[in-house]
Amino acid sequence: MNKDQAYHQIALACLKSLRNTSASSSDAVSELYSTIDEAFQQQFALMLTELEDNRERLNRICELDPGINTLADAQAIALNRGTSH
Repeated sequence: MNKDQAYHQIALACLKSLRNTSASSSDAVSELYSTIDEAFQQQFALMLTELEDNRERLNRICELDPGINTLADAQAIALNRGTSH
């Protein structure tokens, strides 16, 4: 996930919160802050998942035997990203 996608998801959550708010002004602000916090936490969790996936691929590349494996093997591991977030 790139920065623009993350910001887009957070903005959508904020807009949804603003659209669905029927509380007083101070409650609406509090609810919006909660929505922003939750959206950031969700994006952060996705980034952590991507980080762990990248770490696993790097570890697999490090375990390759230079006598047996080729650069193409390492590239195949690096490019195998599984499901996209």
